[in-house]
Amino acid sequence: MLFNHISNALEQRLAALPNAPPVYYDNQVPEIPPKGAFFIAKNLPKPTIIDTLDATEIYSGIFSINVYTPAGTGRAMAENYADALHGFFFNKRFNGLLTSTVSCSQGMTTATHYMVNVSIRYQTITE
Repeated sequence: MLFNHISNALEQRLAALPNAPPVYYDNQVPEIPPKGAFFIAKNLPKPTIIDTLDATEIYSGIFSINVYTPAGTGRAMAENYADALHGFFFNKRFNGLLTSTVSCSQGMTTATHYMVNVSIRYQTITE
């Protein structure tokens, strides 16, 4: 399994999330932040591990999704998106990946948006 395959699998899964706002991936940050909600998603791979007994490569990492909602609207909208991401990614198998823990960070406010980070751990094993 190659790195691009992992990123594509994660992005395709996120694109299938029902009622998701616009999503921006690596190298796609909007010049002007949208007025409504949006996601910025990045794959953060960990170093590859090789099991020397059977030459198995273990790829793992974190799929990081920043959830942005309009400032001044409270935390509920952002946390509802975080809940939806949890239900959609927690303990799932797809395209050769296994996702496990889904975490949500404390929110941060900018002049235009409120943001929480949702971190999704993943792993894949190749032989």
